[in-house]
Amino acid sequence: MFPSYTAASDFQALLRQAFLDWKSAPTPRAPSPLVVSFTPTPTYTLGRRQKSLTPEQLGRLRSPLDVDVDLEPAGERATDNNGRAGPQTQRQFIPEVIETDRGGLTTYHGPGQVVLWPILDLHSTYYPHLTVRSYARLLEETTQAVLADGPSIQTYLSEEDPGVWAEAARRRAGGQERKIAAMGVHLRRHISGLGTALNVDVAVDGDEALNPWARFVPCGLEGKTATSVRAETGEEAWRRWELAGDGRARRDWYARRWTEELARRLGIPTAPATIHYRLG
Repeated sequence: MFPSYTAASDFQALLRQAFLDWKSAPTPRAPSPLVVSFTPTPTYTLGRRQKSLTPEQLGRLRSPLDVDVDLEPAGERATDNNGRAGPQTQRQFIPEVIETDRGGLTTYHGPGQVVLWPILDLHSTYYPHLTVRSYARLLEETTQAVLADGPSIQTYLSEEDPGVWAEAARRRAGGQERKIAAMGVHLRRHISGLGTALNVDVAVDGDEALNPWARFVPCGLEGKTATSVRAETGEEAWRRWELAGDGRARRDWYARRWTEELARRLGIPTAPATIHYRLG
């Protein structure tokens, strides 16, 4: 149902290698920028500079996690006669815990989230050169623009803490900041890896059996936590969102819109079709 984070990472590495090979032996036509989007099986990822977790911490992360998943296969309608989001079922997963080459500390990826990994050359001839800082800001501002579309969600950025933060959550929670999209970047010879993870309808409240964020301090940011599009719009508005389809259809919509917005900001055309690969 969901690819493993490791399978997606291996796929990304293959695509990045094509860019690196071109840099070693350039031809007249450089590789075109790509975006890999996916929703992985529940996974906790650790940053490269993070200290090893204790057995107690590992056991906590690997405890069974109950996750709501959509019943229908991709492409089928999952709405009632009033266009409301269709049925889900609950499945239990044992989350994976893996080390990655990104910075930062522990974070979570899983069902209800859209992971978006652009693969592009920061020094490409297709658009003005990007610095590490301007590229990171590009990812954040692309995410902000897409969240302002659809069910409009106002967000803000922080100079201290990367990612995109929900404005209403800060006011509603009495000052507690809630991140709606995480951002992490890895570069090799100016070729990008990793990217953005947008929380669409992942659980962000409840106890540790249901809420994956309750098991750790997200990205090591004490006093801050996660939120999602669903949590920010409210349950009734989420269910009546005019976009037909289940949670999967909405996640697909965000993936497509995010890719279009990134291309628009880079000043390049988007591909006429989406290519689907089975990972893992």
